[in-house]
Amino acid sequence: STWDPASEASQLVSSGHLASASPELRDVLTQYALWHARSGGAYTERAGRLAAIWRAAEQRGALPDGERLAEAVAELRVPAISLDEADGGMSARGAAGLDLSSLGKGYILDQAARAVQEAIPTLRGGLINIGGDVRSWGETRSGTGQWTIAVADPNRPADNAPALTYLQVGNASVSGSGGYARGYTIAGTHYSHILDPRTGYPVDHVLGVTVIAPDNAKANALATALSVLSPDAGLALVATIAGAEALIVTKDGTIHRSPGFARYEVAAPASIAAPSPAYVAATMAIDVTPKVWNRHRPYVAAWVTDSSGKHVRTLAVWGDRPKYLRDLSKWWSLASGNGPLVDAVARATRSAGKYTLEWDGLDQQGAGVPAGRYEFWLEVAYENGAHSSGRVTTACGGGSTPAEIPGADAFAGALVDCTVKK
Repeated sequence: STWDPASEASQLVSSGHLASASPELRDVLTQYALWHARSGGAYTERAGRLAAIWRAAEQRGALPDGERLAEAVAELRVPAISLDEADGGMSARGAAGLDLSSLGKGYILDQAARAVQEAIPTLRGGLINIGGDVRSWGETRSGTGQWTIAVADPNRPADNAPALTYLQVGNASVSGSGGYARGYTIAGTHYSHILDPRTGYPVDHVLGVTVIAPDNAKANALATALSVLSPDAGLALVATIAGAEALIVTKDGTIHRSPGFARYEVAAPASIAAPSPAYVAATMAIDVTPKVWNRHRPYVAAWVTDSSGKHVRTLAVWGDRPKYLRDLSKWWSLASGNGPLVDAVARATRSAGKYTLEWDGLDQQGAGVPAGRYEFWLEVAYENGAHSSGRVTTACGGGSTPAEIPGADAFAGALVDCTVKK
């Protein structure tokens, strides 16, 4: 972590030298150097240097100076880190922009999966999902060897939006990347957070990438590199990696697949109904950051009721242990029969705690509902922690304005924007 000043990586940046670097840090930095070379410079462990320039530009409200970006790009062309194989030491020059969060996250996921399997030899299968990066192995809940992974659509990135496609994978790693979930807003224009180390500018030709690979370090590195490279160059790189496949969505809407990607794709689960005519639509931006810190993940439910309090549609339910799902008492009393349709969603990482949900104007049975007043609910419960619920009533139609669910102990709040479809 370069966010923790006490971490090994931060000490390397601040002092310029480590007398004895851990095997993990050496491994991660060695892999970064390998992917930097393989990608022709499109992937780097020092992207933080450019990111700092763009963050400052966002705060200033003006695009970065081109000469400053050119200087930073020139610095990135010079290797900054050297490993001393003799004594295990490590030196760094000009590594102030060290950022290991891309490949590093995949590396952590791989180590977590290995640790779980070693600690519990009788475990028949499992799935780990960190921010849209997925590692699966062994049997699923149903006893099969295939896990169903939804791939987020970069053109409809809401957390509950229809998937672009569905994958069935066994022992595999799936990683997503793209600028649709994070970035910089300058003078009203959104720029991707993925920066091309060869130019210093955000990429805009690729909307989203999904990679299947034998391990998550490879999947993460490939997903980011393919977001920077042209589709042809990216797929050529994928072809050199045994067991890797990729899907690339470009700005013009074209979908590019590596030759073997389609063999993992399956039809949508049968319980996902075809859409009916709908007359209203809404987005619900939620922030589940609690006021009181809790080390556990939150259990979250968001749903819509009509003016009489009748359940219309569950927008999202996150959590898989019935004991804590029942703590979502208001949602449980209305709609506890809703279950998960997929095991995980592969997507680009978004800002922590912040999610976007969409309502397509259909009820739980797939029928369109009329314009009118609807109540939007948010309920969040933390294991052995805060439990809060909130709601807001808003008119879907007639030029309604966004409505707010105020913050509470378990969440920071939500904003609902409901409209009438033309």
